[in-house]
Amino acid sequence: MDKILLDSDVVINLLKKKEETLAKLKSLGACEFYISPIVIAEIYAGARPKETEQIKALFSYFKSLDINDEVGVITGNYANAFRKAFNGISLEDYMIAATAKYYGLQLWTYNRKHYPMGDLVFV
Repeated sequence: MDKILLDSDVVINLLKKKEETLAKLKSLGACEFYISPIVIAEIYAGARPKETEQIKALFSYFKSLDINDEVGVITGNYANAFRKAFNGISLEDYMIAATAKYYGLQLWTYNRKHYPMGDLVFV
């Protein structure tokens, strides 16, 4: 069974019920979907109070992952390796990439330019 980490843009599209994202979700079939605390923070940072219940309901379908010291090391190594050539990548994106790498998950994102790491597997 595929194990997939969702990026913030995918979660936003799911919350907005974007057809393209819903269709892809259905096409993936039986997968385990994971979410990073970074994505949770990004979603809540942009949420209106009336959206909280919808967000909680959606998040209940995903398994949340821990961020540990090793994820921090991988994050730092990614930032060190790519920050000069790819200056538009945020620390949050490096952390999401490191989380996918550490847990051996595929990453589902629509912002591939934020993830130049050659050792990631994308949906």
